[in-house]
Amino acid sequence: MDKPRGIRNCNPGNLRWGDPWQGLLAPAKRTDPDFCQFAAPAWGIRAIAITLIAYQDKHHLHTVAGMVMRWAPPKENNTAAYMQAVAHDLGVATGSVIDVHDHAVMAPLVRAIIRHENGPAPTRTGQWYDTVTLDEGLRMAGIVAPRPAKVRPTAVGVAAAAGGTAAAVEAVQQVQPLLQATGQVVTATAGWPQWLRLLGAMLVLVSLGAAGWAWWRQHRAQHAVHAS
Repeated sequence: MDKPRGIRNCNPGNLRWGDPWQGLLAPAKRTDPDFCQFAAPAWGIRAIAITLIAYQDKHHLHTVAGMVMRWAPPKENNTAAYMQAVAHDLGVATGSVIDVHDHAVMAPLVRAIIRHENGPAPTRTGQWYDTVTLDEGLRMAGIVAPRPAKVRPTAVGVAAAAGGTAAAVEAVQQVQPLLQATGQVVTATAGWPQWLRLLGAMLVLVSLGAAGWAWWRQHRAQHAVHAS
């Protein structure tokens, strides 16, 4: 399947030659006599965004209808259908006031224009460009996506962390006497044969394991009671 002209030209808004856009192909590499050709899709996306910003800030167009009327005048386009398609993709009425400096508005607006200019892409989403490419073009136009808010620890999270620390302290307290006993055994058996000392150490380790297992079962039982 051949890509649409705007996609081949990295000019998804189908802007015509005339303005000295950044990112245009060098004159020797241009093959389209009518429409701009950009070096990468992000440059073409940037040009769409810059044009829409000028519509709002310079020409005081603040609605979908006003912007689409200037972008695609009736002498060359089915402007009414264009307006309806863009408004539908934005989830607003054609007469709704929008702010193209808001990334949450500009991103779907540019996507809607690209879709209408080039038709749906043969992808699952129907979009020609992924979010990274779109956001790069918008960023070059001065429209930056907001950073995700940092997640602050909740009271439940803090309590859970505190509970985990308390449980660890409790476990250490449970085995502390046995650890002290181990040290006493090592000291008391200093003159004993090696095999006998090893047997004593193994007995202490078995006692440690049994104490740890008993504490773990008790802790789980208490947790189950509190959770019920």
